[in-house]
Amino acid sequence: MKRCSVVYLNARRLSDFEDQKAIIEDFCKYKFEIAHIFHDTVSPAVVPEKRPAYQEMLRYCSQHGIDNVICCNLAECLKRPDNFLRKVRDMDAVGCAIYWALGDCIGGGLEVQPRMEAVHSFGCYFEQVMDQMRRSHAEPSGGRAARRPGRPCSLDEKGTAELIAARKQGKSIGELCRMFSVSRSTVSKILVDYPELKGEWKGSRPAQGAGRQDPSCTKTDGR
Repeated sequence: MKRCSVVYLNARRLSDFEDQKAIIEDFCKYKFEIAHIFHDTVSPAVVPEKRPAYQEMLRYCSQHGIDNVICCNLAECLKRPDNFLRKVRDMDAVGCAIYWALGDCIGGGLEVQPRMEAVHSFGCYFEQVMDQMRRSHAEPSGGRAARRPGRPCSLDEKGTAELIAARKQGKSIGELCRMFSVSRSTVSKILVDYPELKGEWKGSRPAQGAGRQDPSCTKTDGR
């Protein structure tokens, strides 16, 4: 037996409305009986509270005891997270299960109560994800993502001490740049007070004599 439902479509152009209507009719063919279609021409960015057609749809469902609402595209609804969450809360308030003809991945089946619970759980999860994304954008972290692209970071007192210690252990300038994510000029500035560490290799490498020494050899007369 088909379940009684209403259809809520948001389309400003008549051609878009007709396309959505065809999708809905195909979706409802064996599952839902359509009692009424509500055509909302207000911009999708407007909150549900200020949509006459949407508010009329909620009243119609309450007055006629209809507990199934069919919309067109879930992905389009999710593009406006706050409006989507408002709709989920409104559906809970009037005791309606909401379905989408396209992209509906929520589950819960065709029974009203299990479907309402599934949509409610999805809404709670979606709200948590959106809150986390807002916090991550509002609070810059101290990690790599917070750095200015292409600009090497500077070192604090502890980092400077660690860099000098690593240089004394024999790390090359290039290795220091990679280890501490700094430029060669930064390393040079840090080592300006340590002239003994500015060479090609210092620290644990054995010290060499002041001048070049040729290897000893035995002179022969060529015969």
